[in-house]
Amino acid sequence: MNRFFLLAITLIFAVGFSFTILAQEKTKEESENKTVEQKSDSSVVFNTVCPVSTEEADPEITYTYKGKTYALCCKNCLKKFKNDPEKYISRLSEDGKSIKKKKE
Repeated sequence: MNRFFLLAITLIFAVGFSFTILAQEKTKEESENKTVEQKSDSSVVFNTVCPVSTEEADPEITYTYKGKTYALCCKNCLKKFKNDPEKYISRLSEDGKSIKKKKE
């Protein structure tokens, strides 16, 4: 009889623990999704051309620097941009739609 109660209590705790873990994972996923949605809603991308490669920028690949969000064309350009943002920002035109021509 004591074994039966011990087994029942162990089973109840195991089921309760499983539900707690699942609820925490679901809450974490919902929180991450909200963060991504808020970021995309509140972030207005400044440029349409990648300041690193001069190709068309992907609005999904962004980096915010000094309160301004910049789009880049790929993850490699994102890495380069993060290392020296001022260098690449200086290449962009004032409206972010083209690259400034080099002075000769």
